Amino acid sequence: MRAKIANFGLAKTGHNAVTTHIVGTQGYIAPEYLADGLVTTKMDVFAYGVVLLELVSGREAAGEDGEPLWADADDRVFRGRDDNLEARVAAWMDPALAEQTCPPGSVASVVSVARACLHRDPSKRPSMVDVAYTLSKADEHFADYSGESMSVDGSGEIAAR
Repeated sequence: MRAKIANFGLAKTGHNAVTTHIVGTQGYIAPEYLADGLVTTKMDVFAYGVVLLELVSGREAAGEDGEPLWADADDRVFRGRDDNLEARVAAWMDPALAEQTCPPGSVASVVSVARACLHRDPSKRPSMVDVAYTLSKADEHFADYSGESMSVDGSGEIAAR
């Protein structure tokens, strides 16, 4: 898989959208835009949720058959009781994560954030501030599990502390 970071800043920050044409990548486009042409900042939250799923699954945003990754996650991971979420995530996630002994509970936390970002009702999606805060808490669990924590040094390099 090749990581690609692009400008997800497609939506205006104000309450009234003035954008008349959006160019998006299949798999990242929020359902409300496809259905109604509704443009909000919550489209970017949706796209970020897709990126989180890509990181966890090791798969691309849209499969070869065109099925969005979020639809597969909805069918195989999100549906069901929350007390079984960790097992469903472990079965769905990229095997490379398991080989790196990523704690399934922490990966499930990331998937829970992705699920919130992908909520069908844009008004029920979290803000990116809430997403960042929640993910920072998941990061603490990863650090606790590995026995090391990571930091970015002055050169921008990531290093163990």
